[in-house]
Amino acid sequence: MTKPALDGIRVVDLTQFESGTVCTMTLAWLGAEVIKVERPKFGELGRYSIEEPNTDTHGFILLNANKKSVTLNLKDPDGKEILMKMIQKADVLVENMGPGSIDRLGFDYETVNKLNPRIVYASIKGFGMDGPWADFPAFAPIAQAAGGATSITGPEDGPPTQPGPNIADSGAGYMTALGILAALYQREQTGKGQRVEVAMQDTVIAFCRASWEQQLRNNEAAPRVGNGMPLEPVGPAGMYPCKPFGKNDYVHIYTSRHPGSKQWEILAKAIGRPDLLEDERFSTPRSRYIHREEVDAAISGWTRTKTKVEAMEELCKLGIPAGAAMDTMDITNDPYLRKRGIITEVEHPKRGKLFIPGFPVRLSESNVPIKVAPELGNANVEVYKELLGITDEEYNQLLEKGVI
Repeated sequence: MTKPALDGIRVVDLTQFESGTVCTMTLAWLGAEVIKVERPKFGELGRYSIEEPNTDTHGFILLNANKKSVTLNLKDPDGKEILMKMIQKADVLVENMGPGSIDRLGFDYETVNKLNPRIVYASIKGFGMDGPWADFPAFAPIAQAAGGATSITGPEDGPPTQPGPNIADSGAGYMTALGILAALYQREQTGKGQRVEVAMQDTVIAFCRASWEQQLRNNEAAPRVGNGMPLEPVGPAGMYPCKPFGKNDYVHIYTSRHPGSKQWEILAKAIGRPDLLEDERFSTPRSRYIHREEVDAAISGWTRTKTKVEAMEELCKLGIPAGAAMDTMDITNDPYLRKRGIITEVEHPKRGKLFIPGFPVRLSESNVPIKVAPELGNANVEVYKELLGITDEEYNQLLEKGVI
């Protein structure tokens, strides 16, 4: 049996909330040993819920699969010394603390690099660490606003709108994991580690890359287009209602804007409206956009007779791009996605059986089963006694002092 892709790579995880935890969970899904360092008694802030104290939040469970947990007080001198020992045995350190926090703890890049010149040291911040906003706090909505995502999201005549997913958080996490993998590969050539820095604002800008097409074409800021195509105002492109007309009973339909495409012709015939093909108002993608109210009314007349999945399947079989607006419950209950492992079942000691999103990357020679997020301190004995060689007496003293 082949080993996991990142077998033998050890990660010290000093992350919390989403961006950092997604990064380290990605590495864990690829087979790295990820040791999550948490506060004694309380753990990472993401574990805690005022409504349900002492029970890991569902958010924590979703963001920390396949990790080990140790408790350690990083403000205590003994705790700092233990972390130093851990760093000396690690390949990667990841942190997404607030600006300046890791430096005040005494674990800035220069210090860590001296302890272990081979370590890959990754930091995720809201904004570039050498810029005018370096010290500003940031959560996903802040970075999404500052990175341009809100300016292109929402109805054309409405205000800037936050995108549904936290693209700044999870996106920065995935980008950081990508940077870490590149740094580990380069280390194989040079023998040296390096610093990986990812800013959430930069990540959002990168995810909005295609929207610059309109700016380059028109020399104006990219507009909001609702459910239309962000690259260019063309039609049809939008969400169309389906039965039984619930809040997510819609199908998105788009026909290619490229010359020579037959998709509009096929769509018009599929919905029983071949007469649309004889009307000059609907002869080009741009003209169909200009007269989109008439086009959308014709398409909606057909989609209203179908469920969103029926509409998607009928159109896609004809070569017309269409996507049912699947909600989280639809996706969770999809038998194929469960079989594929995109929705995976885990058993949590306090929450019971849960279905959570799995890992989207498939490697033919590396398979790492998904394990539920760790209970607080579940790897204390393994890491402190077996990895770091702390004696039973020292271990008990650290417990009594509240260091671990």
